[in-house]
Amino acid sequence: MATYSRLIRRLMITSLSIVISRALISPLLTLFLSNKLDLNPQDVGLLLGIAVFSATLLSLYGGYIIDRLDKRQLLILTMLSSGVGLMLLTFAQNLYLVTLVLIISETASALFLICSKAMLSENLPVGQRVKAFSLNYTLTNIGYAVGPMIGVVIAGVQPSAPFIVAGLIAAGSVFLLLGVSRETGPLSPASPPQSFLNTLIILKNDRTMILFTLGCLLSTLVHGRFTLYLSQYLLVTHTQEQTLDTMAALLACNAITVILLQYQIGRLLKREHLRFWIAGGTALFIVGLIGFSLADSLVGWCVAMFIFTLGEMIIYPANFLFVDTLAPEALRGSYYGAQNLAALGGALSPVMCGFLLMHTSAPSMFYALSALAALGGYLCFVSGRRVATIQK
Repeated sequence: MATYSRLIRRLMITSLSIVISRALISPLLTLFLSNKLDLNPQDVGLLLGIAVFSATLLSLYGGYIIDRLDKRQLLILTMLSSGVGLMLLTFAQNLYLVTLVLIISETASALFLICSKAMLSENLPVGQRVKAFSLNYTLTNIGYAVGPMIGVVIAGVQPSAPFIVAGLIAAGSVFLLLGVSRETGPLSPASPPQSFLNTLIILKNDRTMILFTLGCLLSTLVHGRFTLYLSQYLLVTHTQEQTLDTMAALLACNAITVILLQYQIGRLLKREHLRFWIAGGTALFIVGLIGFSLADSLVGWCVAMFIFTLGEMIIYPANFLFVDTLAPEALRGSYYGAQNLAALGGALSPVMCGFLLMHTSAPSMFYALSALAALGGYLCFVSGRRVATIQK
């Protein structure tokens, strides 16, 4: 990490602190909303789905804005918005107000992710990007190793306290980016900025990007918000105390696996072999999901999570590398914003899983997710073949 510029180092540390703020509440959010608003699992899934769906649509325009304005200032704005939103959750009592706060918080989180990816691409040579992204992803998963456990401990003292602490961490992260905005040259492309409509036309005509985004959407149903549907499943099949303990263990297992192996796996990724990596990652997702459906002990859950995480470690950098390959230099934010539409899968996931848990046997949820993962992996494989052709 010492080989990177001060801006890149600060950006990675900021990503770590933001993930810690989100991880603090990740095993608690479903239970918190259920108790606060007296909602059943299906209604909680619908509420979270609406928030993620709205944030994802807003992020498409956000990607366009990221290409036009100072990325550092936009990152600061997203951190402040996320921090305020998380703290407001503890005071909001009305369903509509809670929904609005969740949308603000989810939008800020999505824009932070898009903007940080664009900054990595903008400030690093092509050969260093996937390694830097893998390192950044490894660092952020340190947050998932410690955040949930800290959140559960704090919640044991005061249920709403983790949201206050998370908000303070997110807002306080602003100070990490102060004073580093001018060390890497121009912040916007030299060519005249295009209108949002023209940018949408460019994206619409990129058929490879459309096919890949559709495949990612189906895949994101599986891995984008897996903490939410696992929480929903456990609340149906286990007690609240067992749910909290199991989720803390699973998230820690997920994060520790990424910390130990992500960077090594990320170094192996090559642009010309993307489709094969994507196929392998998809297969690991399916095996992990089947493992979840069969798990009858904490050890079984953790083994399934380990396999699932191996797929996650392949898919995330592969997605970054795919978009980095296709995106024109002046439209990186817009392309990352368009690919972020795949997060709609994360919006649909808790809704679909809540419905399945209410109307079918609980394990059938994992088999439905396996089928969607297979279809999404196939679409990504086909689009990855086009990328390999481009690179020849």
